[in-house]
Amino acid sequence: MGYSIGEDEWVVTYASEPGPMAIHQPHSIFFDDNHLRKLVRKLSKSRQWKYIGDWHSHTIKRLSPSKGDKRTIWTKATQSMYMSSSPLMLIVGLGRQNQVQARGFILGDTLREVGKIELFDRKAHQPRGEKAP
Repeated sequence: MGYSIGEDEWVVTYASEPGPMAIHQPHSIFFDDNHLRKLVRKLSKSRQWKYIGDWHSHTIKRLSPSKGDKRTIWTKATQSMYMSSSPLMLIVGLGRQNQVQARGFILGDTLREVGKIELFDRKAHQPRGEKAP
């Protein structure tokens, strides 16, 4: 969940777990879509946040979208509950020295890599009057 602060800039305000009924497999995850739809609806009502994409981890060093990742982002871009004209996908994992790494991708006409990912203190980018969850 989050909001745009420019044409190519977004603030991620909330990232959830995949849901209690998610199915974890060695090389894939199936999100608990029912749980996530309810969460999107709840967080969208009380804040200026909207669904802006998904995140997940890879257990391999390569942080590129798989065929399943690409299928998921295209599907969610067209589902009315998620409806985002340019959803983001964040893939995280461990690098060569076991440091956390992330790559971001955005869906437009094609899936392209986001140029830069920055981590900010959550208080620095809160809309006025908004309290941290």
